[in-house]
Amino acid sequence: MKAAVLIEPGKIEIRDVPSPSPRNGEVLVKVREAGICGTDFAKYRGDLGGNFPVIAGHEAVGEIVALGPGVTEIRIGERVAIQPNFACGECETCLSGRGNICPQRVRLGLDVDGVFAEYVTAPQNYVWVLPEGLSYSDAALTEPLSVALHGFQKSPAAAGDRVLVYGAGTIGLFYVQLAVLAKARVTALDIAEPRLDVARKLGASRTFSSGAQLEAGREDFTAVYETSGTADALADIVKWCAPGGRILLTGLPEKASSVPTALITRKELLLQGAMIYRDEFRTALDLLKKGVIRSDLFITNIYPLEKLPEALADFRSPIRVKDLIRISIIGNCDPRPERGHLNKPNKTFFQATTKKKVEARMKKNDILAKFPPGAAGEHNTSGIS
Repeated sequence: MKAAVLIEPGKIEIRDVPSPSPRNGEVLVKVREAGICGTDFAKYRGDLGGNFPVIAGHEAVGEIVALGPGVTEIRIGERVAIQPNFACGECETCLSGRGNICPQRVRLGLDVDGVFAEYVTAPQNYVWVLPEGLSYSDAALTEPLSVALHGFQKSPAAAGDRVLVYGAGTIGLFYVQLAVLAKARVTALDIAEPRLDVARKLGASRTFSSGAQLEAGREDFTAVYETSGTADALADIVKWCAPGGRILLTGLPEKASSVPTALITRKELLLQGAMIYRDEFRTALDLLKKGVIRSDLFITNIYPLEKLPEALADFRSPIRVKDLIRISIIGNCDPRPERGHLNKPNKTFFQATTKKKVEARMKKNDILAKFPPGAAGEHNTSGIS
């Protein structure tokens, strides 16, 4: 199969590699489309750990083409989104329902081979069936939307809130739309004017391209979503928060941040972190299917797999929001997989599927009720397929 192999930091090549075979409890997915994420860029630059060489990428949708032994919850031919962080299911953290922060979590595209390839394997309880009629391109937004939904659940905005979204990348713009749909008054801050234009189209009432601009026209914010990962963001946010305000941190700074603890205490601010997602994928898929999420404003470019090195090199372009890679099977290759991975996990994390995890996977997320069909207005949600 064709795959984008990250050989070492800064060096990625499109290679012919053996197709993987699904092991016990796993499915084989024929990848249709995959999103390029800041995590992929950080891995490409060498800022993240994990293995080298490795097939990059972790946000993907595709079709089930083979089942490993013991797979009973899904069928060949199902269209699915892949939840790319696999918890062990056995540790104290997982058993408390917080598999998203499992210390033994295995990550596609970082620890094991990822989704910038024609085929990838995943545990059966980490793939989510796509609603009928949802395009692959729109469904490719499921993973980053789930990140925002998880944070929004932890710190929801409501009518009357004055919200600041600090950083208008993909996840930041999802926070903008979720807060607007919740009837909050939303301000967005980002250095890239094209992304601020998207924020305005999503309903942000005010946008600023610098902290100095925001300071000049500042109002105290009752809720803040930090997505930029900028080291000095927290100090500014604490200063700009209203007494009793709520701060939700999603961005991961590349260097240590100074924390003004005295001001946090004096203002009685609630400061929380939000790491990836738990069981938000079904909600994300439902929102995308209902047209609540303006997917047409998020997808900037769709590249073929062969153009991935160029797309990664251009990742910091201010005009991009979410770029996708469209994976296509080259020639008449045989889809029957051969055994072999560039990297394999050193223990079988993927076989642990407790009753509690299955129940969590099937549970509807309460947040869906906040967003009725058509709440974002009439628009084309068919995507590019």
